[in-house]
Amino acid sequence: MACAGINQENVKLNNRIAMLNLLNERGAMSRKDIAKELGLTAATVTLICSDLIENGALIEKGTLIEQDKRAGRKKILVDINYSFKYVLSITIEADDTYITISNLKGENCIFKNIKTICDIEPVDFLKEIVLESLQLIQKNKIQSNMILGVGISVPGLVDNKKGISKLAYRVWDKSVNITQFMQQYFECPVIVENNVKSFAIAELIYGSGKKHKNMLFLKWGPGIGSAVIIGNKLYQSEHSKEGEIGHIVVDKRGKVCRCGRKGCLETKASIHAVAKHISSNCTKETMPYLYELIEHDTSKITAKNIDWWFKAQEKDSYIWEIFDPIIECVSQITSSIITFLAPDTVIFYGKVFELDNVRQHFIDFCKKYDKDYDENYIQKSILSSKIDYIGPLAVVVKELFIDSGGELWEKQYQ
Repeated sequence: MACAGINQENVKLNNRIAMLNLLNERGAMSRKDIAKELGLTAATVTLICSDLIENGALIEKGTLIEQDKRAGRKKILVDINYSFKYVLSITIEADDTYITISNLKGENCIFKNIKTICDIEPVDFLKEIVLESLQLIQKNKIQSNMILGVGISVPGLVDNKKGISKLAYRVWDKSVNITQFMQQYFECPVIVENNVKSFAIAELIYGSGKKHKNMLFLKWGPGIGSAVIIGNKLYQSEHSKEGEIGHIVVDKRGKVCRCGRKGCLETKASIHAVAKHISSNCTKETMPYLYELIEHDTSKITAKNIDWWFKAQEKDSYIWEIFDPIIECVSQITSSIITFLAPDTVIFYGKVFELDNVRQHFIDFCKKYDKDYDENYIQKSILSSKIDYIGPLAVVVKELFIDSGGELWEKQYQ
C-alpha cells in the first residue's frame, strides 16, 4: 500500500511538471487542450489546475471562443503566474557581479552591479554581495516570503548538489561552499551553478529549448565556456566534471593555464589573453589608428574595453592578422565538437560575440569545415541581452518551480 501511495504521488508530481512545461512552452491554454495534449483526463487536469491556482502558481487569463458545431462555447484559459514570486539572481564574473530581482520570467527587473573583488577572502566578498542584496530587497519593500529562491552562477568548476564553487577561474583559486555561507542570510533555498550551464538552462526554459532537444552552447568572454543539452536535459557528469571547451589543450608548449594545464584554448583566446596580445603588438607602425586612440599608452587596451578598442580594426587591418588565427582556433575546436555531437543547433553568446565582425569571421571559419555550419545552424542567443541574470534565474525557476510541480518552496523545504 505504501508503494502504491508513493507511486500515486509520483504520478501527480509528473503530471504537474508536464503541465508547467507545456504552459511555459505554449503559453495560455484551456484545460481541455491541456488534457488532450498530455493524454490526461479532464478531471485530472481540472484538479491540478485548481490546486495550482489556489497556491498562486497558475492564473486564469481570459476566454477563447471554441470553433465547432456548438458555436459560442467558451474556453477559459490558464497560464503560469510568473509574478507570484520573486527570484534573487546573482551572476559572479571576473570583473563584475550582477545582482537582480525579477519575476519568474525575468521581467520587472531591479538591478545592482558591483565590482568583483578578487584579492580578498571569498567569504568577505560574499558578505558584500549579501549586504547589497539585502539592501536591494529592503529598498524595494519585498517580503522574504515572496522570494522563491536565490540563484548564483560562477565561472569554473561547480558541485551543484552541494552548492560548492570548486574553482572559479579568475575569481578565486580555492573551493568555496557558497550555499552554506549564503544560507545563513536568506530564508529561501540558495542554488549554485556554473555560469555557462546556467545559461543553457535558461535557453531550455526561455529560449531555443522550445524548438530543439539537443544543443551545444558556446560562451566567449571573458573566458571560453561550453555546455551541452541532450534530450532537453543538461548534460551533467557524475564526477562533477565540467565540459570546458576553454580548457582543451591547443598548444602543449603554450602558457600555463589557471587550471594547471599548458596551452589551453583560454590561454590564447580569453579576452584577457587577446587584449594582452594586441597591446604587446600595438605600435605607431603596426596600428597607427589605435595607437593614437589610446594616446600612445598600450595599458589602456584591456579586457574591459574590448568593444571600444576593437573598433580600430576598421582602420588597422593588422589587428585582424592577430585576431583571425585566434578566431580560427576557436572555430576549429567548436567544429570538431559539432562533428562529434551533431547537435540540433549551436547557440553562442558572450562579450566577444557581441562584436559583429568577430561573429561573422567565426561563422565563416566554421563554414570552411562544413558548409552546413552557417548562420542558420550556428546562432546568436536570443537571450544575450539578459546575460547578466537569466542564468541563475532559470536555475531557480527550474529546480524550485517547474521540477517541483509548482509547489511553493515552503512546502518543499520546511
